[in-house]
Amino acid sequence: MSINGILNTGLSSLLANQSALRVTSNNIANVNTEGYVRQDARTTQVVLDGKGAGVALVVQRAADRFLAATHLSSISKAGQFETASGLMDRAQGSFGDPTSTNSLFSSLDSIISRASSLTNDPSSSLRKADMVSSIQHVFEDIQGVYSRIDGLRDEASQKLSGAIETANSLMNQIADLNSEIQKYSMNGSDASGAETKQSQLMDELASLIDFKVTPQERGGVELRTSSGLLLVDHRAAKLSVADNTSGARFAGISISPAGSDAELDVTRQISSGEIRGLLSVRDYELPELSYALGEYAASLADALNQAHNEGTAVPAPTSLSGRNTGLQSTDSLGFTGNADFAIVGSDGRIVERVQVDFDAGTLTDSAGNVTATGATIGSFVSALDAQFGGAASVSFANGELSISATGTNGISIGQDATSPSDRAGRGFSAFFGLNDIVQTSSPTFYDTGLQGTDGHGFTSGSITFGLRNGSGDLLQTVEYVPTPGASMNDMVTDLNSSGILGNFATASLDGEGRLNIIPNASGTISAIDVVADSTLRGASDMSMSSLFGLGIEGPAERARSLSVNDEIALNPSRLATAALNPNATAVGSLAVASGDNSGALSLQSALGKTVSLRTIQGSEFLNLSITDAASQLASHAGSKAVSFENRADAAVAIRSEAETRRASAEGVNLDEEMVRMTIYQQSYSAASRLIQTSKDMYDVLLNMV
Repeated sequence: MSINGILNTGLSSLLANQSALRVTSNNIANVNTEGYVRQDARTTQVVLDGKGAGVALVVQRAADRFLAATHLSSISKAGQFETASGLMDRAQGSFGDPTSTNSLFSSLDSIISRASSLTNDPSSSLRKADMVSSIQHVFEDIQGVYSRIDGLRDEASQKLSGAIETANSLMNQIADLNSEIQKYSMNGSDASGAETKQSQLMDELASLIDFKVTPQERGGVELRTSSGLLLVDHRAAKLSVADNTSGARFAGISISPAGSDAELDVTRQISSGEIRGLLSVRDYELPELSYALGEYAASLADALNQAHNEGTAVPAPTSLSGRNTGLQSTDSLGFTGNADFAIVGSDGRIVERVQVDFDAGTLTDSAGNVTATGATIGSFVSALDAQFGGAASVSFANGELSISATGTNGISIGQDATSPSDRAGRGFSAFFGLNDIVQTSSPTFYDTGLQGTDGHGFTSGSITFGLRNGSGDLLQTVEYVPTPGASMNDMVTDLNSSGILGNFATASLDGEGRLNIIPNASGTISAIDVVADSTLRGASDMSMSSLFGLGIEGPAERARSLSVNDEIALNPSRLATAALNPNATAVGSLAVASGDNSGALSLQSALGKTVSLRTIQGSEFLNLSITDAASQLASHAGSKAVSFENRADAAVAIRSEAETRRASAEGVNLDEEMVRMTIYQQSYSAASRLIQTSKDMYDVLLNMV
């Protein structure tokens, strides 16, 4: 080797070790910099024409691609469950401490206590007022819980918009750094600063949304969703809240590729991160809790209403007006058993009494005159009106039944003790809501009593079903237009066809006239929602989803609208503490007596009644008492909160472990860096001596000339 070659070799070694010392110094300076990845400096031999020509320095970040991917995934999972846990814990807190006197559940205890007091003194105006107040208080508490849960959904939606804005900003910064890193790489400059910053930004982005990282040849990274949609390369895509064309309350997430106005739904492709946590809580977890609350509230209201409809106030009210049942006069009557309709004077004595035997299809008045009920609701209303002989008038319009006594007389309806009237599990008065103590703008129960041969009655409009998975994501919408004039059986057949819901769920009409739509167990559909409904059932103006309780929002909102009947709230004396005397059949006999506590006893026993609650998926809970149902609801809310808290704790632990392992592989170890610095310093000295020796040799040769 020539002396020049030796000089060049020494110089290259000198420069390489000088750069290596700078790399080591930079590592030491950034030992406490979050997200900094250690740089490794390694020398490689330079060979020219088969001969050694010195060394070159190669600087690489000590990044472990697989540990980084694991760490990013753990950050996303922790972000998802921490977000969900916080919201679900607040949702559970909305119910209050079950041991507190101010919780929702203590309000139910208050009704039980007031009902017991009322049975001891049913004529007491004070105790009637206390009973009415306690019932109102319970439903006000339920409304408050519903409002807080519903408010959390709105909050989650607002946070989602903020998280999307932050994610877009981070992706734009990562894309900008890609260009910067590639520019440094092409110039042979040190890009470690930009790479460190980019790594920190990706950690922040991972807490919001999950993604896959692919290093690019020229430096920088490419980010894609788990399904392969491009998020970042040299430009960034843009996330946004999707245009809500489905009609659902909340929209999903869409993505616009860089430089394109096209929008693709990316909701299902976000599997973890804060955005997924917000989506799942907003669209499934909180709605499921609201649905359970709506079921509980409606069951409590229905139990109280059934009991109140079997009693009567003293004096009996002059008129009874029912709720909108959604039924038509042409629907089949559908009642079995017996019921008594009495017109009584202000003294509680019989003015006229009509006994109805629905099994025999007859109405018998006080004089023994018998007439037929007819097969339809309309025919029965006409027959009952005629049988009263002017003592009262009966009408049925827009799905509502009304009975008004003549003059100052009152109306009392009683059930037969051995064979009570029944349609869909409720007596005549309870089914039509003639003497409800709890009122609402929508049905509290969805047992319509309709039979398969009845006409479905939906003559206009359409209903759009939304198919949701277990995370609440809207997978698909299906529109159904009921065929005018067809029967309930025909409608069920239509719904089960492959063009409507047949591939995803099974529809059926049970013996109580309830339309059940249950997702297929083998599919990915977890809940059948309703995102739009313009159907109307005849003159009742009742939509298909309202009548049958389809979807998620409608049944859940029952918790918002329940309250004590306005007339009873303003005048607690309207409370039905007595009951129609079944033995008072003759005109002039005492049928409604002051001091009778039969109605009060019915209200008390209603709170121990067994009810069935349904889940958001359409399946039934076990039959529970009202008090057990309250415990079930509290347990349901608590278990959800605890479940997410445990999952959050586990995710955070995994994140910490992944961070520790990544730091161990990529972080700076001061002892190792000091050893490297010593090696580079000694190598630098050796290269200097080599250059000095070469210079001395060169000087000797010159002196020899």
